[in-house]
This record gives sequence, C-alpha cells and structure tokens, in this order.
Amino acid sequence: MKTNGRLLLVAKVMSQQLADRGPPMLRLSATLFTLILLSPAAGASALYDELAAAKIKLLGTTRPDPGMGLWAQKTNETMMSLIEGKWIDLGYSDLTNEDNMKKYCDKFGESFKKLTDYSFDIIGPVTRSKHAIHREYIFKTGISYNYRWNIEQQMEVLGSGNGKEILKNANGTSALLMMTPNTLLEIDFSFAQPILWGRCPTE
Repeated sequence: MKTNGRLLLVAKVMSQQLADRGPPMLRLSATLFTLILLSPAAGASALYDELAAAKIKLLGTTRPDPGMGLWAQKTNETMMSLIEGKWIDLGYSDLTNEDNMKKYCDKFGESFKKLTDYSFDIIGPVTRSKHAIHREYIFKTGISYNYRWNIEQQMEVLGSGNGKEILKNANGTSALLMMTPNTLLEIDFSFAQPILWGRCPTE
C-alpha cells in the first residue's frame, strides 16, 4: 500500500508539471494519465465505504467479531418492541399513491400482536369471510422463527377439501429482520421467497 501511495504521489507531481509547462496535447495526456492511475484507488475507497456502511447498517459496528449471539438477541428485542400494529405485504400492495396504500391497509392489513418476549401472532383477515386466520411465530435462534398456522381456522375458512395442503404447510421456519422501524423482511425457508412487510399508518 505504501509503494502504491508513493507511485500515485510521483504520478501526481509529474502530471502537474506536464500540465503546467507542456503544450495542450501533452496537458491532456497528463490529465488522462492521472485519472488512469487514480481510478483503482478511488474504486477501492468506494468499495470500502460500501462494505463498511453495510456492516454498520446490519451489525452496528465496523469492529471485527461483534458477537453474533448478542447481536441476534438485540435484534430480536428490537423487533419485538416494534412488532405491534397492522402490516401489509408490500409485494402485493398498491403503492402508486398514499390513498391506495391506505385503502389496501384497510382491506388487507394483518394485525401483529406480541404474545411474549419471544413470540407474536399474526391475524390475517380473509376476504368475504367473517373469520380471520392466526399464525404464531416463536423465536428459534439467530433471526429464525418457527411459525405455526391455526389449522382449525384454516379448515373452517378454506374448507376441509383443502386439508391435505393445509396440513402440509401447517408449520415452517422463517428468517425475520427489521429493515427499518416500519419495514420487516421475512424469508420463508419452505418457499425461499421474500416477503417485505410494511407498517400501516395508525388511525
């Protein structure tokens, strides 16, 4: 790194001398020469900034070995402190404007209820039905949570003819991570598809 730094310094000095004293074509060549030499350093600096910012955003520090067990515990505590409220699946939501978002929340918003410090319930309304379907999430490890659908409610709402499929997907595991205080990323391990939850505005 020191050698590279010296080379860059020499290149800067030489280029500056050429730019100050040489004819126009030589000055242009000097400028291009400097840009070529400096571009890897600029790229490396931008890469470092990107990596450091990503680590700070996820782990809260640039230090090595921040203690992943402690990080997972704090991550769970933060999520559980923010989980209460009505949420929508942003993937299916109409966010073309704020009014459409509010209408979608009113019609399809799912209630997240904290049960304990390590578990919560999602209560999802069912279109054209007076019933709702519950599923409970229980902390497992890291950022993974086991979930369990209320199969009796599913049978009642969806019909016993769907029993085989209901039982097949009755239990599962998801990774949950708060992206911001109002957005929650869920990755269902069974389907390997992301669900980005967004908090609905309070009344």
